[in-house]
Formats: sequence, structure tokens, C-alpha cells
Amino acid sequence: MSVSTRRGRRQQQKGRRPRPTLSHGRGRRGANRLWIGLGIVGGLVVLFLAARQLGVIETGTAGLDVRDPKYDPAGQPIGQKLPDESSTHVPAGQKVGYGNIPPASGPHWGQPQAPAPWGIKDTKLPDEVTVHNLEHGGIVISYNGLAAAEVDELVRITRALTSGGFSKIILQPYPEMADAKVAVTAWVWQLKLQGVDDVQIVKFVRLHYESPEAPEPRVR
Repeated sequence: MSVSTRRGRRQQQKGRRPRPTLSHGRGRRGANRLWIGLGIVGGLVVLFLAARQLGVIETGTAGLDVRDPKYDPAGQPIGQKLPDESSTHVPAGQKVGYGNIPPASGPHWGQPQAPAPWGIKDTKLPDEVTVHNLEHGGIVISYNGLAAAEVDELVRITRALTSGGFSKIILQPYPEMADAKVAVTAWVWQLKLQGVDDVQIVKFVRLHYESPEAPEPRVR
């Protein structure tokens, strides 16, 4: 047998040898891609939930335009007018007995204890504080006995109002309120509801926000 023939046979056998595979490396890269993908998805979920919590992403009453004509209160008596219980200041810490729950006027604490910063609250503020907010022409929305979804709707309505130019609003739970589930209050005016009604709430706010009936309607 010639040398050239043996060399040819060896080269032919070499050609039949299986080539090394890259399955292990590919598997590792695939696993890495999977973890990266899961990380991205997890991050997006966290961002979505955070955005929802901040009100950047809304559902239900999303896109609520508080300037829409259906919320125009012109010519309509929205709410009940209550007696003016005075606007005198009392020492901080002194409790006041109000004729209405929640109160719509009356003696209240002065600075620095009151008024409270505007916004959405997790717990009820002292009446002696929120009455000072009313004195400044703001609106206090109180609620009790609502389902979680209804509270979420109230939050969305409140955010729509504040972003629509009605920034002087407080939203708070009010455990002592027994005759209604929602009370929307301005100075000497109040609307009580047995559920969340965006039309009535927005109409009330538009009609009584910074009302000249308040002692200091333009003060922050």
C-alpha cells in the first residue's frame, strides 16, 4: 500500500470524527438571557406598580376631565348650606365641639399647627386643623365605610381635580361619620353621599372652591 493511500485514508477518517459541540456554552448563554429577560419583566412590573401608586398610570376614572361640561354646576344648588359657627382661632390642642360632623366652619387652631398641607391623607386629621383649611377656601373630602375600589376611585377623582386646577383639596378617612359614606365640605357648605359619585363631587368642588363665603378664600 502506498504512503499516499494511507495518508488519504487517515485524512478521510479525520473527516468523519464528530466536531465538538457548543451545547454547554449555548445553554449557559440561553440561561443568562432567560434571567436577564425575567429581570427586565420584574423591573417593568415594579415601575408599573410605582407609577400607579403615584397616579401616573390611572384606571377607572383615568382621563377624567374636570372641566368637561357634564361637571358644570352653573344654576344648580350643589350641597347643603350650614350655619356659620365662626372662624375664631383657639389655642393649639384645645378641642372644639362642632355642630356638624364633619365640620364646615367654627373655631380652629392657628399656625403652625394648622392648616394642614393639602393632599391625600391615610389617617384623619383633627377637625380643628381641617376647619382652618376650609377657612382658606379649600375643600375637604371625607369618607367612611367604602370598599377599597371605591377609595381608589376617590383618590383618582381627587388627583384629577388637583391636576385640573383645584389644588387646595384634602382627602381623608373619617371614622366618626355615620350618616354618609362620603362628605365633600367647603366653608359652610357640605354634600353628603352614600357612595362615590364623580359628577356630584366635581360639581361641588367647582362651585364652592375658593368661595367668597370663606373668610380667607385666596390664602394657601
